Amino acid sequence: MGELRTRKRGKTWEWSFEAARVGGKRQSVSKGGYRTKADAVAAGTQAKAEYENAGRIFRPSELSVSDYMDYWLENYVQRHLAYNTYADYESKTRNHIKPELGSYRLASLEPDIIQKWIDGKKDRGYSQSMIKNILACLQGALNYAVQPCQYIKANPCFYVKVPKVPVSKQTKAHTEYICVPEDYAAILQRFPQGSIFYLPIVTGYHCGTRIGETYGIDLGNDVDFKTHTLHIRHQLKKEHGVWVYRQPKYNSIRSIKIDPDYEAALKAELHTRKENRLRYGEYFIKSYLLPDGRVEQARADILLPYPEIMPLSVRENGELLTPESFKYCARVVHHELNNPLFHSHSLRHTHGTILAENGAQPKTVMERLGHKDIKTTMERYVFNTEKMQDDAVRLFMQAISS
Repeated sequence: MGELRTRKRGKTWEWSFEAARVGGKRQSVSKGGYRTKADAVAAGTQAKAEYENAGRIFRPSELSVSDYMDYWLENYVQRHLAYNTYADYESKTRNHIKPELGSYRLASLEPDIIQKWIDGKKDRGYSQSMIKNILACLQGALNYAVQPCQYIKANPCFYVKVPKVPVSKQTKAHTEYICVPEDYAAILQRFPQGSIFYLPIVTGYHCGTRIGETYGIDLGNDVDFKTHTLHIRHQLKKEHGVWVYRQPKYNSIRSIKIDPDYEAALKAELHTRKENRLRYGEYFIKSYLLPDGRVEQARADILLPYPEIMPLSVRENGELLTPESFKYCARVVHHELNNPLFHSHSLRHTHGTILAENGAQPKTVMERLGHKDIKTTMERYVFNTEKMQDDAVRLFMQAISS
């Protein structure tokens, strides 16, 4: 590759250098218009470095972990993954990876360094799941450095072991909490039909939906009473402070059958919604779905050129309710009903466990809950309840008695 050249053209300076030959003919890259020779030299030096590195402004052998993580976030995560995933990875990079590993050269990052870093997370009191997720973020980034970037030959995270962290009884109880009939009845008594939280509660309990999926249901398009089917097509999530419809987690779009009790709750809500629209008239707030997935709201007398939707949960005047709204419901259950173990996901746990206890096939439970694999269904959601243990003893006694 030729040397950088500069020359003065009129009152300004130009830089140029020889590029790769095309068809056997010499090619050059140049740019002018610089006020001084120094300006041209500086700009030309940077341009030549980028050209020699195929457009990169760095040499992989000299790249720090900090700069590489920025490159990965910008060029892969932000472009190809969901907004919440980007936000999560950016947070882990900023708070955990860069402060302790950022100064290392990417090419010199070895398993022992990463293992020491991960072990330190345990010493600082992080949970095993958090440690696993932090390591997964770094591992995913370094996988990209191996392929397709080929900045490093192998991923050093492959050899790192996540340390075992004891789980407290309280944490385990919170994670595995099942909403027993007595608890569920108490919750519905506190939030009866007509409450803004009634339908989200019964949806999680009867359908096993994630909280974002629950609030992402469009009553006008996602419910088919003729076939007794609910279509899970969206989740409602917050991006840059704006509520948007996005595909469910793991793209788990699915259709599930619904029971008569839940159908009755949906029909009652539709009837109430129509009454409220008549009562509020032009002051009722309608919801619209924009092409980019944003949910926009406007008074009934203001027509927007977008498809109207009917969110599952709104206030009496049509104002949109969101997964953040449900946090109030959980606090009430914790303090007024003295049930600190309850959380929105426990309704989903409960739904899956009730199905398993009563003989539903694991694959059916997996597809209904929208899991990407059966392992998640069995390990995280279908717990070994007391009823299951009693059933196991009963089956064993039947077997040896026959």
